[in-house]
Parts: sequence; structure tokens; C-alpha cells
Amino acid sequence: MSLFSTYSTGENRVTASILAVLRSLSLRHTERLLGAMLEAPELELLDFSNQVARGGPGVADAEISGSIRLMIETKTVRNAVDIAQLRRHLEKLTAASEMTKMLLVLTPDAARPAVMESLPLDVAVWSSFAALDQAIDELLGDRGEVVSEREAFLLRELQTMFEEENLLAAADEVLVVAALWALDEYRDRSAYVCQPNRPFRDVERMAFYTMGEIAPFVPKIIQKFDAVEFRRGAHHGRLGEVVDALVDRALRQEGRHYKVMLLTSADDRDTIRLNAPVVNDLTSETGRNIAFTQGQRCVSLARLKAAKTTSELIRQN
Repeated sequence: MSLFSTYSTGENRVTASILAVLRSLSLRHTERLLGAMLEAPELELLDFSNQVARGGPGVADAEISGSIRLMIETKTVRNAVDIAQLRRHLEKLTAASEMTKMLLVLTPDAARPAVMESLPLDVAVWSSFAALDQAIDELLGDRGEVVSEREAFLLRELQTMFEEENLLAAADEVLVVAALWALDEYRDRSAYVCQPNRPFRDVERMAFYTMGEIAPFVPKIIQKFDAVEFRRGAHHGRLGEVVDALVDRALRQEGRHYKVMLLTSADDRDTIRLNAPVVNDLTSETGRNIAFTQGQRCVSLARLKAAKTTSELIRQN
């Protein structure tokens, strides 16, 4: 099965491509991505045990076991979940013999479809392509994980497909970027500058995460330039002002190319002001504090306005 399947319908093509990538990853990485979508980080597809004594007399040196059935229903159009179809899937699960039985409904919706409210949350689990996209970003950005070049290539290709199929963008999404230096540049120049051609989701607003919190302003993205040569006097208007200022202050190297996003200023009426910074309270499975993002992460604007901590931003409905 190739990365981009030859199935004619969008749902089958997308699902087949996801499965093609998952089966090409290490077991640990497959479990991590599925666990992120199912909100079950402890998910184990296979259990590896030494000196197994259960089940009767005798002790085997080792045992590899698995007892999970995960059915996946994919929708590539928003608000397209068919409750009758899901109930038929659940009937099949009920008759299955596996110990753990779950139905994963994967859609481009921004929240759990309302039609699923009558279904059991622990069996019929909803997730979005945006959540899978974010889980991939976190896996590839995790310094504690060893991801092969082949795995990274396949995962990035899968993310590109999500973008091309318009499965990620939501009307109220905000792009949150790691901003150790970018926040000060935004305050000074109302712009965001990074490596050229860096891919971002097509959203209207962005926010800045640094020093353990998301800053309390959410500017609007006015204009984007994918690869700008930083050279004094080469550009006009606001873009020229940003380029000249950063080159003059030796904050960017003259002659190199960068991506530039022009934003509304912190005091512009089109910039949304939060009541307070959103404090990061995320922790790893071992209790260690972890960053909300080490690169970029998209969140709902409505949740960002209401949240006091970052855990509130990623909790599914």
C-alpha cells in the first residue's frame, strides 16, 4: 500500500494513507500517535512480557500478546458524521472478542460532533486531523525520541496531504509559536520572522509562547512573505522597515532569506487582548514539566480567550 493510495474517494484515500504511514513506523511511534488521538497515552498494541506464569502451570520465558480492536471511521468533510453508520460499527465491536474495543472517528471538525453525544465516550472516541497533525509535530520535535529519516519523511508527507486536502484549518484557529526572541521582535516591529518557506497552517491569527506562558495578545496576520532576501533598501513599505531594522541591528544576516509575517500591533484594535497570559501547566507521564510547544501549535480562539492554563486548550470536548 503506497503512501497516497489509489482509492477514488477522499475518505478511503486519506484513511489508507494514514494506515500506510502508521504501519511503516516503529511500534512505539505508532502507539504514541494513536494514543494521542484516543487521549490514551498508555495505549499498548502489543505487550512484551518476560517469565509469564499466568494461565496455568509452567513459566514461559516470554510472551507477546495483544487484545485490542480499533475501528476507524474517517470523514473528510466537516459536519458529515452519520450516527446510524457509527451505531452499525459499534454493533460489530460489541460482537468482537477483544478485551479493548474502540471506535475512532477522525474528522476535520473543530470539536466533537454533536451527533456523537449519545455514544459512550470511552468507546466512541472522536479526534481531529488537527490533533493528529499536532501529535506528529510533537513526536518529531521530541529530543527524547529517535525518529529515523524515513519515518520523518513519511510523517511530513502525511501532514502535507492533510494541508492539501484542507483537513486542518478551522475558522477560529490561532497559530501559537515558540517565541524566545520573537515576542520582543513582535513588540518592536509587529512582525514575525523565521526560516524561509517554513510551513504554517492557513490561519488568520497567531500568538506567542515563551517563558512558560502564552502572551496575552493575539494579533491578526496581515501579510505573509515566504522567502524574503534581507538586504538594506531592497524592499518598500512595512516589509522594508522590518528588513532594514533587523539588518541594521544585526538581528538577521544580510543577504540571507527569511519568512516574514506582518501582524497587527499590540495596541491595534484588530489585535485581540486576553484577560491574562495563559500559564503552561503541561507535564509528561513522569510528572516532568514540558513545553506547550517547541515549534508551533494551533488552538481554538474561543478556548484561548477562556483558558487560564494550557491544559484547557488541548482538552477535547
